[in-house]
Amino acid sequence: MFSNRREKRYQILYFGIGSLILLVIGFSIWHAHQQQVQQINHRYINASTPTLFVHGWSGTLRSEHRVVNAAESSGAASRRMIIRVSATGNVHVVGTVKKWMRNPIIMVKMANNRAGEFQYAHWITKICKILKRRYHVNRLNFIGHSMGAYAVVYYNLLNGNRSDLPRVNKLCLIAGPYDGIMDLHRANQPTFGPLVKLWDDAPNENRILPTGRPAIIHPEYRRLYRLRNRFPRQAKVLNIYGNIGDGSNSDGVVTNVSALSLGYLLRGRVTSYQTFETFGMKAQHSELHQHNLAVDRELIHFLWGKQHQDSSLSELN
Repeated sequence: MFSNRREKRYQILYFGIGSLILLVIGFSIWHAHQQQVQQINHRYINASTPTLFVHGWSGTLRSEHRVVNAAESSGAASRRMIIRVSATGNVHVVGTVKKWMRNPIIMVKMANNRAGEFQYAHWITKICKILKRRYHVNRLNFIGHSMGAYAVVYYNLLNGNRSDLPRVNKLCLIAGPYDGIMDLHRANQPTFGPLVKLWDDAPNENRILPTGRPAIIHPEYRRLYRLRNRFPRQAKVLNIYGNIGDGSNSDGVVTNVSALSLGYLLRGRVTSYQTFETFGMKAQHSELHQHNLAVDRELIHFLWGKQHQDSSLSELN
């Protein structure tokens, strides 16, 4: 009987100690989580403005995963919606965006991923109408890679600040071929049709003049330039480009001159315009948005960083 009482006391004691340990562990986890949340809140804005990611030539959702994963890992944003556009232009939406969501990301997949930037721009218009009408999206950020970057610029030039579309907030443009793509005679280049004419650049053939204007104006750049006065003035733009360092002054597909020609197009037209160059093998055209940590960091800071937001506000005041 004495033995049974002692065992009961030990059981109560062990239970108490175990409960205390679990309580301490639980508190430690909660405290660590709270610290992490505070750090995220300190670093990143808490906004409901969605960010629309548009891939480039031959791109897929996989093309966008690396950057989106980096944004989610940092705590800055999270994917909330996938929009698929069929080859005939039908739009299929999976997921949703709500006002309470923190920095939601919308990934776009074009079934015809070689339709070209002009067709892309018209599909983006269709997508944005749906976002405005069905999901009440009034402001929108954009990420565009390669032809997706050109398409995003062209979309904004075509539409300006139309009332039936969300107002553009920020554009992060990666490796955009605004004044030509290098003709490397690769297998995935078009061999017939109007898009053939877009592969009309060559390494070190063009240059930026002291005025900021490219010396050679290709037809696709002229098309943008004619519409320059329609670009939304409230937009903030980050132009990211790569230099692989092989003497071509390019990312292996788009020359630095072609990418930087955007500056002359938008000069005096937007709230802010900045460029970011990355150098080396990770600056290759496809690597820029898939395996380049510097690009991930710059993109996240530009779109969602609190310090960037504060500095932008101070510039305006």
